[in-house]
Amino acid sequence: MNLRIETIADMVKPGVIAADIGTDHAFLPILLMQSRKAEKVYACDVNEGPLKAARRNIAKEGFSLQIETILSNGFEHVPQDTECAVIAGMGFYTAKQILEDAMERLDSLKQIIVEVNRNVTDMRAWISSHRFTIEEERLIHERGFDYIAISFTTKPHEEYSELELLCGTESLRNNAGYEEYCERMIAKIDEILQVYKKEDARKEHLQLEKSLWQKAKVKTR
Repeated sequence: MNLRIETIADMVKPGVIAADIGTDHAFLPILLMQSRKAEKVYACDVNEGPLKAARRNIAKEGFSLQIETILSNGFEHVPQDTECAVIAGMGFYTAKQILEDAMERLDSLKQIIVEVNRNVTDMRAWISSHRFTIEEERLIHERGFDYIAISFTTKPHEEYSELELLCGTESLRNNAGYEEYCERMIAKIDEILQVYKKEDARKEHLQLEKSLWQKAKVKTR
């Protein structure tokens, strides 16, 4: 099991019926049952290959009655009694499409957890543009990479600030290791600025991002 899956499992609200959309090998559903976090889990994937592997893993762990595998493109065949949806381990545009194709269902969910490999700022911006509420963010630093898991609901919320969109909401800034995360992001921008010689809008944007990360870092002290 990896840290990302363990973190996402820990974020799931206790006692829910959950759907893991893009389940791959069903590691998350199995962990949710092992930890008794979920009442039932739907392990969903768009491809039959991963579902076959998922079924083997589920049977091996003895959860064939509690975890149901479903061939589904996004929410297409996800049962209506689902209370928590997890969309993790994929790109932003794929996650965005899955959510937009199921907009009429999102209000019925108690919790939506997204963890995208890149473009986490775009993920927050999408949530903000729909006036949804980010309830929790978790920082995951694993094998030299940073990942952010976001739990949100469709409860109305004002749009998030520029600093929140780039650097995360208060719940993320309260995570252990957040200051070091800011330092890594600032270092990445500095690397680009060292070789970027043009005085243009792109450079101004990078300098603005750096100032926001510096501001976010100070707020953690």
